[in-house]
Amino acid sequence: MYVMTGDAGIFVVDPSVSPNRAGDYCGIRGLAEGECNVRAILLTHGHYDHIKYVDKWMELYPDAEVFFSSNDKALLGNGYANCSYMDGLQLTYGFSFTDVAGMNGNSIISEAGVEITVLETPGHTKGSVCYLSSSSGEDILFTGDTVFQGSVGRTDLPGGSSRVLADSVRRISRMAPELRIYPGHGPDSTIGDELKYNPFFTL
Repeated sequence: MYVMTGDAGIFVVDPSVSPNRAGDYCGIRGLAEGECNVRAILLTHGHYDHIKYVDKWMELYPDAEVFFSSNDKALLGNGYANCSYMDGLQLTYGFSFTDVAGMNGNSIISEAGVEITVLETPGHTKGSVCYLSSSSGEDILFTGDTVFQGSVGRTDLPGGSSRVLADSVRRISRMAPELRIYPGHGPDSTIGDELKYNPFFTL
């Protein structure tokens, strides 16, 4: 999970932890009490470990806009498909969201010096997306489970496809070498480093 802050408000990427824990970790006063300007919740895909606390965040911040691809909607209603069964659970989700399916390359947020663009990158799941954030001359890419440092997301879960993922990774590999990426698991990296060290970037 990531929390971006700035003049445009707070943006939560993949709410895998509760507002209480996020507030303690980030040191943002009032975050756990619903006192902050949480502008949006950005979901990269529909797996449980990325949407675990979305309902808690939405309850605390009902005006926050949730962005999610309807191509992963089938995962929300099935504990096997969304992988909550891996924690011994059978959770389903019914949250409302702004659909980013078909919006590849389009801006979904543009205000107060912040622009967030959605990139459709299926393969790990059918509805996997990345979010490109541009602010104060700095671009960063939240890759979810599409690209990790030195690796890529698995494709053996419902909706996964190694062929489709390879195409998504090729498109990401053509982005600026200095672009910093923040994956859903593990340390951050850059496109340039992944071109050097990630074997999946050369397939």
